[in-house]
Amino acid sequence: MASHVVVEWTRTTLRLAFSDGEGPHARIQSIASQTIGPSGESADALRALLGKHASSIQQVISVIPREHVITRVVKFPTIRSSELTQMVELYAKAQLPYPREQAVFDFHVISQQDGFSTVAIIASQREVIDRQLAILREAGLSNIFLTVSSWGVLGWYRRVGSSNADEPTLVVNIDDSRTDLVLLADARVLSSRSVGQGWREWETTADTSELLTLEVERSRAAVRKELPGTEVRSLILTGLGPLSAWSKELTTRLSLPVKAIEASRPLKGVAASLAPPISPVVVGGLASSEIRGLLNLSPLELRVHVRHRQQVQELVMVSLMLLAVFVLGAGGLMLEMTRQQRMATQVEQALADIEPVAKQAQEKTRATQLVRAVLDDRRRFAQMLASVFQSTPPTIQLEMVSFERAKAEVGLRGSAPSTQQVLDYIKQLERLSGVNAVRLKYSTRRSTPDGERTDFELVLQQRQSHS
Repeated sequence: MASHVVVEWTRTTLRLAFSDGEGPHARIQSIASQTIGPSGESADALRALLGKHASSIQQVISVIPREHVITRVVKFPTIRSSELTQMVELYAKAQLPYPREQAVFDFHVISQQDGFSTVAIIASQREVIDRQLAILREAGLSNIFLTVSSWGVLGWYRRVGSSNADEPTLVVNIDDSRTDLVLLADARVLSSRSVGQGWREWETTADTSELLTLEVERSRAAVRKELPGTEVRSLILTGLGPLSAWSKELTTRLSLPVKAIEASRPLKGVAASLAPPISPVVVGGLASSEIRGLLNLSPLELRVHVRHRQQVQELVMVSLMLLAVFVLGAGGLMLEMTRQQRMATQVEQALADIEPVAKQAQEKTRATQLVRAVLDDRRRFAQMLASVFQSTPPTIQLEMVSFERAKAEVGLRGSAPSTQQVLDYIKQLERLSGVNAVRLKYSTRRSTPDGERTDFELVLQQRQSHS
């Protein structure tokens, strides 16, 4: 029986992937799909599709469609996990378009270099999360983990086993009612988009290849804006539709190597045709993934519940192991005492051998103290950057944060409702303890669907430490 299930809804279908275990060694037992009516997501439809598997399910992975989340790519001056988490939390509170209590977010590291981390912050409205949780619980499921469809594409791509997996590859997954475009490299999601057109819409379009090319170019433009210096090196077309014909036309139009791969090919044991027709890429990829490597959009209270459940399971396992140790240890106590005496002699000899190493460790400790002084300077900079995020009003949207170490300068690029608010923002930044001076590099007025806004770029000079 299946111990894991992946649940995904689209506008037209419900699909499930059943597997035994998780990760690279997971065995996908089956993938099932069912057309849903105008009412959309339904606990009754889910219960019916679960069938006999319902009683054996231990872990549920629920999919949040890519179109229901927003992404912000930000560069932070730290590679330490604890500091990075705090900076992301501050940025999310100040810059996400949702109130904190109405949003669920997580982040993943895209790259780390020279003491900086480039991360993607993924957020969804709490209403979307709660709606899926309510349906899953009504269907009798528990131990639920929520993630984004892009990570299913990543799991599928890992199964493909590409020889150039470290190069940026754009995977275009054409499904029944949407198309996901996910840029992958080095087992990471670099960027992702979703288009509300499925394979039937593409087939009925007069010039499919031209429109697909346009969407690929939009993804490439987004990548260049979010991750300067990153370029798409190849493209994989998968999912539904005449993939081979489309891939040949895209190769000519894009001047990129384009490869068509049948969606079920890397998913062993999954039938190539499903009724109704769906792309098994997302559910199959997640059924092949380890949960600890997925983006986590579960609400905080659900994460605490899952962690508590894991701790209880671990406690039970440890208790059983201790009981076994006591039972087995009673018979071998005398033998162990003899072994301990022999080991004591060996330890004394080892201590004598370790003494020169200990002296070397003392020398390394002194070197570490020098390094710590450098890290303290970076920590002061991180505190200054955190103050910048806290001082940024909700009306001001920051699009890019950069740092030039040689000049100890921080660049802020964003937009505000008016030029006056930009000037007020500069005055607020000048009063921050870690800022020596603020320079306005440029400001430009532009029209947006929401009204006039002022684009700007500021340069903050960091105050040098006198210690």
